[in-house]
Amino acid sequence: MMKNIAAASLLLALAGAGPAMADDDDCHVPMSQWQPREAVQKMAEERGWQVSRIKIDDGCYEIRGVDETGQPFKAKIDPATLSIVKMKHKGRHDDHTRVRQQPTGSDIAGASGVLPSNKLFESDERPKTIVK
Repeated sequence: MMKNIAAASLLLALAGAGPAMADDDDCHVPMSQWQPREAVQKMAEERGWQVSRIKIDDGCYEIRGVDETGQPFKAKIDPATLSIVKMKHKGRHDDHTRVRQQPTGSDIAGASGVLPSNKLFESDERPKTIVK
């Protein structure tokens, strides 16, 4: 009997935690406060974005398109303020985040323009690492 009560208590506690762990990127705005789709399109054009799709997701506007640098992206927009709630860039290697460029020799050299005297910097190859 005690095991059943403990199991039921645990189940109820976990079930109650579900809404508390909701995504931070959801929008909770009444429909009466939403700006029209045309305002979203205008906001995107002012930012230099080329919009391919505007839809509603998790109570937010979701824009898919290409940003001012030519990078494909997906952005969640607050429907009342038209502020960016979340933005993901799609790169060649990673579908969800902007690809970081590897530093070149000139980036490593810094302001002095001189590379440190270290065998690590003698070639343009990335160093090989082994994790044990």
